Amino acid sequence: MKKNYFTPFFALLVCLFSLVNTAKASNAISIKEGYIKASIPGSNITAAYMTLVNQSDKAITLQKITSDISDRIEIHEHSMVDDMMRMRQVEQITIGANSIVVLEPSGLHLMIFSLKQQLREDELKALTLHFSNSAKINIQLPVSRYK
Repeated sequence: MKKNYFTPFFALLVCLFSLVNTAKASNAISIKEGYIKASIPGSNITAAYMTLVNQSDKAITLQKITSDISDRIEIHEHSMVDDMMRMRQVEQITIGANSIVVLEPSGLHLMIFSLKQQLREDELKALTLHFSNSAKINIQLPVSRYK
């Protein structure tokens, strides 16, 4: 009986192509100047900030954030409404082609709820950013008291 080497070879090619596409997708986005605010004793809420850089020629959307430090991380936005600063959750952030989006105090930012432990200055904490192009980017952010 003749062996069919084509099927395993084809499966290997599909896997390699998938890995190359994932690497390209994650290389399209870079994270700069990120940090998480140290938590206040007695509080289980904090925020994270960073600059998202899209180096591709297509818009990419940040859809969710996960981490071991909390089961609930949301994207929030501050805005001025009727002379009052308000904060509301937004479902996602779209980073335009060859553009940047800055997550900063009094603007777009990540709210981290129900911290599993207090975050102290000079620690590094891991977050995973999930994007619309199927990329997942693992980052380590320093915890900082002041910025």
